[in-house]
Amino acid sequence: MKSPSYPVLIVTLLTIVSSMITPGSGTETEQIQKDSEKLNFSKPNNLTQNDDDSVYPQISSSSDNIYIVWQESVGSYGTTNYDIFFKKSNDDGNSFGSPINLSDNVGFSEHPQITSIGNHIYVVWVDDSSGQREIMFSKSLDNGETFSNSIVVSENSLGPYHAELATEGQNVYIVWNSFGTETSNIILLAKSNDEGKTFGELIEIGEGDTETYPKIAANANEYYITWDRRDHKDTEILLSKGHKDYNNIQNVTQIEKLNNEDVDGGESQIAADANHVLVTWTSNVPIDKKYVYVSSSMNNGNEFGDNIPISSTNSSNVENVLIDNNSYIVWQDNIDGNHDIFYTKGNTNGISIDKPINVSNNIGISECPSIAVSTSAIHMIWEDDTTGNHEVLYKRLGKMA
Repeated sequence: MKSPSYPVLIVTLLTIVSSMITPGSGTETEQIQKDSEKLNFSKPNNLTQNDDDSVYPQISSSSDNIYIVWQESVGSYGTTNYDIFFKKSNDDGNSFGSPINLSDNVGFSEHPQITSIGNHIYVVWVDDSSGQREIMFSKSLDNGETFSNSIVVSENSLGPYHAELATEGQNVYIVWNSFGTETSNIILLAKSNDEGKTFGELIEIGEGDTETYPKIAANANEYYITWDRRDHKDTEILLSKGHKDYNNIQNVTQIEKLNNEDVDGGESQIAADANHVLVTWTSNVPIDKKYVYVSSSMNNGNEFGDNIPISSTNSSNVENVLIDNNSYIVWQDNIDGNHDIFYTKGNTNGISIDKPINVSNNIGISECPSIAVSTSAIHMIWEDDTTGNHEVLYKRLGKMA
């Protein structure tokens, strides 16, 4: 997601367990809350403050500029139509400007994703204004002052959904799920090497049927894609990588399974920085132990280390960022019986993964988190219904905390 990057996290399960209290215990929850109070988090900032619903927020950063997109109900109260909105901060999250409606159409616009590099911002979402679902793309080349008219990047793709994107240099990569004519669920990739002015022919990723939740990250000349594939009763986390100058990802590298045989897969996230690649996911089973797992590579995704569990109980919606020799991870969990947003930080050599911190810690349902790291701070947003409707809440944490 949203957007945005490791030596292998070689840590034994025994080491992690010894540094964390057993998942789900009341003692752990109390400790998480105490640790959260010690850190220099800003107070939660309601960025939407409306009468209806603002959902599925995503965040990106470039230098000290913070960019946020979300899906918001428009029209009269209680309507089911949504548009995609954008808001930015030019002072590292201390203040935000007025929202801009990026889609502003009669159709249903949903699930936005955002990425940025320099003053360039790229946004995709799913839209049905034409009478059929399509992946729409818009960009800003002036730090969000203006945006281009949206264009369709999913030509001849049936029923697209779960769109994700990444950028590196002048390259823009977009992946999504699509219902194919011969298979029920495939993954497609659209590539641009001219800052999104044009996109090449669509490339099919993976091996065909039952493949979902594609995620993508890019670094230098390479891009990395992870996705889920249901194999009988289990879910596999698969990864492949491509080169910006190649048109067929299968000619670049073999597909690799990342989760161990005794670890189930689930919706994943991927980040890349230098020669480090980080993949996180939340397991689908068992129901009462849906942990967050981490696996990382120190050689450009050619080999990955063990699956490392993070202390959690019923996790979902994990996101991560990889930058400056550190990993930053957020996810949704109900460790203490209520859905809250949790955060942790790890280093590239796997010596330590910090104790999870309850970031939202309120009486409402907090879900769908997103994270970005700027020059001097860590920025987190999520969807929250504490006020009685769904709003987008934002918190900032000093990077050295």
